[in-house]
Amino acid sequence: MLGALFNVGERLAGQRDARLRRGLVFAFAEALATAVPYALVLLLVRAALEDRLSLPLTGWITGGIALAVVLRMRLSQAAMSDLFIAAHALMGQARIRAADHLRRLPMGFFTRNRSGELAGVLTTDLALVEDIWSHLIGLFAASFALPMLVGVGLCFLDWRLGLAVLATMPVALAVLAVTTPLFVRELDAVLDAGADVNARIVEYVQGIAVLRAFGRHGEVYQRFVKAMERLRDALIRADVAPSPLLSVFGLVVEAGFVVVAYAGARLALAGAVAPGTLLVFLVVTVGVTRQVAELGVALLMLRGSQRALGRVDRLLSEPPLREPEAPAQRPQRFDVEVDGVTFAYEGERVLDGVSATFAERSLTAIVGPSGSGKSTLVHLVARLWDVPRGQGAIRIGGVDVRDLPFEELHQHIAMVFQDVVLFSGTVLDNLRVGRPDATREEVERAARAAKAHDFISALPEGYDTRLAEGGGSLSGGERQRLSIARALLKDAPIVLLDEATASVDASSEAELQRAVDALVRHKTVVVIAHRLRTVRRAHHIVVLDRGRVAEAGTHDALMQGDGLYAALWREQERAKGWRLGGLETQR
Repeated sequence: MLGALFNVGERLAGQRDARLRRGLVFAFAEALATAVPYALVLLLVRAALEDRLSLPLTGWITGGIALAVVLRMRLSQAAMSDLFIAAHALMGQARIRAADHLRRLPMGFFTRNRSGELAGVLTTDLALVEDIWSHLIGLFAASFALPMLVGVGLCFLDWRLGLAVLATMPVALAVLAVTTPLFVRELDAVLDAGADVNARIVEYVQGIAVLRAFGRHGEVYQRFVKAMERLRDALIRADVAPSPLLSVFGLVVEAGFVVVAYAGARLALAGAVAPGTLLVFLVVTVGVTRQVAELGVALLMLRGSQRALGRVDRLLSEPPLREPEAPAQRPQRFDVEVDGVTFAYEGERVLDGVSATFAERSLTAIVGPSGSGKSTLVHLVARLWDVPRGQGAIRIGGVDVRDLPFEELHQHIAMVFQDVVLFSGTVLDNLRVGRPDATREEVERAARAAKAHDFISALPEGYDTRLAEGGGSLSGGERQRLSIARALLKDAPIVLLDEATASVDASSEAELQRAVDALVRHKTVVVIAHRLRTVRRAHHIVVLDRGRVAEAGTHDALMQGDGLYAALWREQERAKGWRLGGLETQR
């Protein structure tokens, strides 16, 4: 079983660690050193009973016991050091690999899995494995080796009593084998309930403002409480359900002492065993019994860690976006060609034979009704999903994005999402996400271009101000401008903007439009727009409707064509005059 754990753990970490096996060798050696005093006690007792005891002999024996104790302590220290360091190093690497793997998965994976559950795999599951590996692998090795070494040694003293010492181990392990599936099943329930609680916590905390605004926090709170109650009940069952069988296991283990005492007494009465030998067997059996009991606990927990490892293994087994076996050459130009792309998500077709070209050093706008596939198309360009083979292609400078290495592709693309994501850290850290080596002057230049420098400078510590989680201390428009500045700083040849000006006021929107116009002179810019007046000066406009290209052209040409674009334009123009409660709305 240890071999299987090592294999899975090292596969998760993506590397081997010699300290793990070396620590295991030290643990076996520790068990051997622990067995030495039992043999020396036997010599001492037999010498005393045979009237051969002397001070020199006593000194040699007690000195040997002391030396064995010191050796055991040193071996224990070496075993724990190697096992602890190796376990923490391997599980730390496994966390890094899992986080990097998440970065390479298609976005559909994240819509199928709640963020709290994924956090549970990276924290709770790996923490359980880390704790068990560091504390119990050595204990398991020693608890298994010591009874076997002592039992075999006692067989040389008296094979009948030696077998009596060993006889209960197979029975006890058989009882434990029956107990383990029950324990593992209950532990699975604990892990599932814990993952659900993690997801509920994230959902509750992230949505607390909306929940309070709509007066629904009580109901969601009750769902959270029920999830916590399920976790509580699962933890109780994990402790209580195996208890009867564990009690049987303990009874069988303790029965080993009774068997040795009874068999030894019968043999001693028959004159087949010397009283001193029986005394040694009784003393040694107490220590062996304790080790077998610890072996059972370690075995159960190690089996439990296999299930937690399996959950991490399943995460890492999720197929990532494919890396090309023979990477294509770096594109020499940066126009984007969408060639007959059809894409379905969970069986529902989102794009159907879409073809379009986004010219280099130009601004292309993608517009259309909600649900027409605008964001999906842009996400496919950024390869957040993959276009299935045979369902079309997306090319940058004539090179299929699927034939470019993952890291290289994203060096060519900067993306501004409609929902801005900011990370904990300073403003400067957040702006440097796409370009960590940027100088402070370069950061400020990008912030000025995105019309963010003034409000950043007004913050308590300027660019060194630490942001609250998600940038919660900033307004929506300020967060959006930071996101745009981040994309400008990356200085990628292709910039994808998903309604980048939706959260800014009218004056800032005009300034950002001028910044986007400046970008076009050097980059391929693709904008998803809902407010059509923001893209009327685009070089090319692609209109999507129900996953298809309905029409394409400049603003003037589309208005003359009097198709879907013209209808959407007229509808938005009419919306400028809407009145609500007697007040004219301003758009």
